[in-house]
Amino acid sequence: MNQIKKNLLIVLPCIVIFLSSSVTAEAQKETTITKFYFQTAVGGGNFGNNSSDLGVQAIIKNKWSLSLSYQALDMRPNNIPNDYIPATGTGEFFIIPYSYSKGVDNVSMKLVNFTGGKYFKLSRSIWATTEAGVSFVHGEKTKFRSIPVTSGTSYYVLGWEDYTTSNYEATVGNKNTIGAMLKADINWAFASFMGIGGGVYANVNSIQSPVGFHIKLIFGLMGKEKKHRG
Repeated sequence: MNQIKKNLLIVLPCIVIFLSSSVTAEAQKETTITKFYFQTAVGGGNFGNNSSDLGVQAIIKNKWSLSLSYQALDMRPNNIPNDYIPATGTGEFFIIPYSYSKGVDNVSMKLVNFTGGKYFKLSRSIWATTEAGVSFVHGEKTKFRSIPVTSGTSYYVLGWEDYTTSNYEATVGNKNTIGAMLKADINWAFASFMGIGGGVYANVNSIQSPVGFHIKLIFGLMGKEKKHRG
């Protein structure tokens, strides 16, 4: 929870600056923001990743879309050696038998995405967007070093364990880089202030390139058109 609060403290000022500059720029150009809403999403994708998103999106003159989003991912490293063997063990603790297999820990990645693209009206309450842009990426990278496999038996006061170690030592480091974000979403406003949506994304960067999907809740100015009566 503390990490989430720290992340929000970093992201929210960026959102405020982004919104202020966008609104000012569009006002100077005498354009119209026809939709403006916040988005929160969860999803998954390759490398067994789990993701969560927080962001804002504006639709300009029913033609263009502009977005700022923060995305956090948890996933398997993409460079696990083909001959990797996890550590294993079997034993007893207080006459209760157990066994385990311990593989490589997941790595985390955090993205701040600035994207823009095209808006497509599908009906009076349904629309789609396709966007591309740049990402500021902070991620973990796992390095593997081959080591000899050892096995043995450990004895404890209340039990024992037969163990076999992994054939690789894994160390995790942090890295910052710039990436390219591509995404496409479809949205449905079921009310004038709220809707749901879903989409797909791909981020290309030098650390690890996630591809996935998300399901989102949106709330704000939906710009939903009134139903015409005949």
